[in-house]
Amino acid sequence: MKIIATRATFPLFFILLALGLHAQTLRGTVRDASGGEVLAGADLLLTGQRDSIFRTAISDEKGAFLFEDLRPGYYTLKVNYGGFRPMVLREINIAGGKESVLDIAYNQNVDLPLLTIVNTSDRRPVQPLGEIPLTREQTLRFPATFFDPARLAMAYPGVMNNDDQANGMVIRGNSPASLRWRLEGVDIVNPNHLTNAGTFGDRPTAAAGGVLMFSAQLLDNSSLLTGSYPAGYGEAIGGVMDMNLRSGNNRQHEFTAQAGLIGLDLAAEGPLSQRENGSYLVNYRYSTVGLLGQMGVSFGDEDIRFQDLSFKLHFTGNRGGEWSLFGLGGLSKNIFTHKTDSAEVEAFKDFFDIDYSSKTGIIGISHQLPLSRRGWIKFTAAASGQSNERTSVSDAFEDFDSSDDLDESKISGAAMLSYRFGPQIRLMGGAMVNRQRYSANSTDRRMPLERIEHTFATAQPWLSLYWKSKSEKTLVNAGLHSLFFPYKDRSALEPRVSITQTLTPGHRLTLSGGLFSQVAPLWLSKDALDLLRSWQTGLRYSWNAENEWTLSGELFYQKTTETGVDAGFASSYSLLNESEYNIFERKMLVYDGLGRNAGIELNAERYLSDGWFLLLNTTLFKSEYRGSDEVWRSTRWDSRRIINLTAGKEWQRDKRPGQVRSFGLNGRIGLAGGLRAMPIDALASEAAGMTVFDAGEGFSVQQKDYFRLDIRIYWKRSLGDRRNSTFAMDFQNATMQENEAYRYYDPFTLQVETKKLLRLIPHISWRLEF
Repeated sequence: MKIIATRATFPLFFILLALGLHAQTLRGTVRDASGGEVLAGADLLLTGQRDSIFRTAISDEKGAFLFEDLRPGYYTLKVNYGGFRPMVLREINIAGGKESVLDIAYNQNVDLPLLTIVNTSDRRPVQPLGEIPLTREQTLRFPATFFDPARLAMAYPGVMNNDDQANGMVIRGNSPASLRWRLEGVDIVNPNHLTNAGTFGDRPTAAAGGVLMFSAQLLDNSSLLTGSYPAGYGEAIGGVMDMNLRSGNNRQHEFTAQAGLIGLDLAAEGPLSQRENGSYLVNYRYSTVGLLGQMGVSFGDEDIRFQDLSFKLHFTGNRGGEWSLFGLGGLSKNIFTHKTDSAEVEAFKDFFDIDYSSKTGIIGISHQLPLSRRGWIKFTAAASGQSNERTSVSDAFEDFDSSDDLDESKISGAAMLSYRFGPQIRLMGGAMVNRQRYSANSTDRRMPLERIEHTFATAQPWLSLYWKSKSEKTLVNAGLHSLFFPYKDRSALEPRVSITQTLTPGHRLTLSGGLFSQVAPLWLSKDALDLLRSWQTGLRYSWNAENEWTLSGELFYQKTTETGVDAGFASSYSLLNESEYNIFERKMLVYDGLGRNAGIELNAERYLSDGWFLLLNTTLFKSEYRGSDEVWRSTRWDSRRIINLTAGKEWQRDKRPGQVRSFGLNGRIGLAGGLRAMPIDALASEAAGMTVFDAGEGFSVQQKDYFRLDIRIYWKRSLGDRRNSTFAMDFQNATMQENEAYRYYDPFTLQVETKKLLRLIPHISWRLEF
């Protein structure tokens, strides 16, 4: 079935294109991050990065501020309020034809970074150890992100991509399956298209895919938590991708259209009424990589398509309460047709017709209420589900036919309370309850019939206490998270603690540690399901200079004390090496295996200023596990090193008053050690007609080092108060490096082959905002 975009989609785009809009403005509100109340009388100082002109404003009784008649470009905003330390927001992009709206959560905690990229949805009292803030502006600026925050995160320390075709993240040596996705504070199913992209068995993964379903037009700033996260996060031992959706403009209608080789992306936002108490934001995206295929880009000769529709409605009440309704619907598919000409057959796959399709839906609602001037309470509920179907059939090799039908649904509800007892103490607490259903029905030659079904619930109550000293040099966050898993009569109590000490202005030292647990992959049978448990600790030093630079270094250690290994006989198998359904042969499991990850992260970042930015980091680590044979070995993810360099320069000039043109050149170099693989038993594979691993030595084969250069070249035009356009060219793997994906036995060539990662992926796009 072909997926066709309707002709009626957003017809107003082309009517309203000719209408003039308001001049560039920056407005918003200033709130206390602890209690959520507005702050009247805050002093704001706005400075353009291309001039020395200072613009000032004072927040009114509603905490609102306004800057008008701004030229397009990047700005820095400094906020001061009595009793609070100064806060600096950098990389604020003012675009022609768009009104920028900020909801600033002002934090009075000790020595927060003086160089803070604005995060309009974050009300945490202090940035947790191991948190990577991901901004919407960065996804539009960094090269070859394809506007996906997960791909953006791979430019930061501790994070490595396991395959160029997907956004799977290996975080500090943990499996991509150990990542959890959150949206607006609640857990959701895997929110990615093409969840089988880049996998060994062409089967869906639990936490990755070809591209994120949420367009960058809809996303607010998000965060990736990579370790030692606070008590409010749980049921994850590898990481948490915490995403938020931005609210639409509640004063004027605005539109964005983007067309490129990957597809079409349309967004609209504006007020729902003249009283400015509600807004809408809706985005539709249709994509096909057919144009890239015609340019010679190979995706395995597959017809790949996806589309999604997402939205957020936001309402404000008379007493400061806020309501939000959000949702997403996504479809994706890829089709491979067998080769009819025998001369074109190069691999065993060419004899098969392979059809993969996926459907995903998410709907949710949230309500937040202030509690006097000291706190707030928030309730969120969401239902999400995903269905994946795959068939592989051949007239010539019917014995090798296979099919997979995987369905997952999740209903999640969460409550969060924040209350400040005084200038030194703040209490946060809450609970999340999830009801999950998982069904897998698979047939293939290796496993003639396997059907797995789970329906269960988990509960996660938690409590955190924040305390700071009178000198404001010490901050302590102590908390307790609990995970209840009645499906297997299991539970876990997880204490967490973090201590931050300011040594001198700008220099901070943070020590954190805690216990973490996670439900094992749901593709296991009920008898094999249990809780994975780990202990994590970290020591971080950070220096925030008075200029645009920030430097940091972190030592981290993680020990997994209970993970699944083979029961009854000595084996090198461990659940820590799994990332997708039905790859490695396993017997009965017992949860007494061990794992350990240890390393150091070094990071230097210069925020965008004077037209250029830089991000340089390296991660040196070791990831090991112990199976039931009691031997310590490298995990599948033990690449040992990750090095990233991202830098860019933008040149800007005024063609005439009110019209600004910019040219930018950004690049990223990624270098990492190769992931590891099991050796393949060629003789056994030939006899079986499929890949048979020699599991005796575990993942003893290391692939070649990984290298990739990405480039982004763009031209931006801001035409007064009418519109803003960007023409960009992205080149993923610009040097056409042939990196290794995995090795497999091919029954057609009768030998072990090496699957290569994608070579050059060009992406040309044109973006219009009006």
